[in-house]
Amino acid sequence: MKTLNDQAKNEVTIVGKLLDATFGSGKTKNGAPYERANLTIRVKQTYGGKEEVSEIPVSMFATQFTTKGGVNPAYQSIQNVRKLKTAQEYGIDGADTVRISASAGRIRENNFVSKNSGQVVYNWSIDSSFVNEGKTADVATFCMEIFIMNITDEVDREGELTGRLNIKGAVVQYGGRLDVLNFVVENPEAVEFIRDNWQVNDTNCVVGRIRVASIEEKQSGSHSSWGEDIPEVSTRTIKELVITKGDDEGRPEEFAYDPTEIKKGYNARLAQIEQMQIDAKKATTATASTGSASTKYDWE
Repeated sequence: MKTLNDQAKNEVTIVGKLLDATFGSGKTKNGAPYERANLTIRVKQTYGGKEEVSEIPVSMFATQFTTKGGVNPAYQSIQNVRKLKTAQEYGIDGADTVRISASAGRIRENNFVSKNSGQVVYNWSIDSSFVNEGKTADVATFCMEIFIMNITDEVDREGELTGRLNIKGAVVQYGGRLDVLNFVVENPEAVEFIRDNWQVNDTNCVVGRIRVASIEEKQSGSHSSWGEDIPEVSTRTIKELVITKGDDEGRPEEFAYDPTEIKKGYNARLAQIEQMQIDAKKATTATASTGSASTKYDWE
């Protein structure tokens, strides 16, 4: 069986308009020069019969030289991105189309401690080592190897079933680090198939779409019984990894992750999260106790 030494497949492909880009440079603690960039890529893609527009953040970071002393190609890639046209400056029609190839992008867990509540907010982000100009149709997809930790029916804020599935999957990253990511399944046929054929503790390869979209929510602005009701409009950002396809069943034992190894990585992750919250408490002047980190999952 596979262990934490076996990095999981984790690929991202993105093609879209370069909305915005910010850059920075400096030196690491070891004195190595580096470049960093934070990009926003607008992707208009159609799947499931619907067209969606996502604005996907992507982070880049690279030191100038490799460990062997040669020029780092990823460093040069960031410098090349500096020359591209963004929609912020040239409008959406004048902006360059960029491409992140599968081997250059990855999804990772990116948790943080809320300054308001002191609790851990579970999040994910996309990193890329190379960004090039692209000419193909817009797309934002992932292909990942995950260890299934939980499969549950999704419910809305009122506790009603939505018809979608939530899948919690562990991803073995570089260096044996274990990330835990949340996925959704919304196609009714896919939902039914997964319910019948996927099991907790299986290892499966999944592919799907990346969704980072803003939706408007309208609420009544007044509860009185007379006069014009002016609705209050708020905007909420949805970040989802939508599984659209995957293995028919769990992978054979020699290609599957050992649950004992996953639990080992999971426990190490919990310890890191708890330490992150302890460090956040030390850094704030808040006097109210926030309790222990919310780090439990419904997983055996």
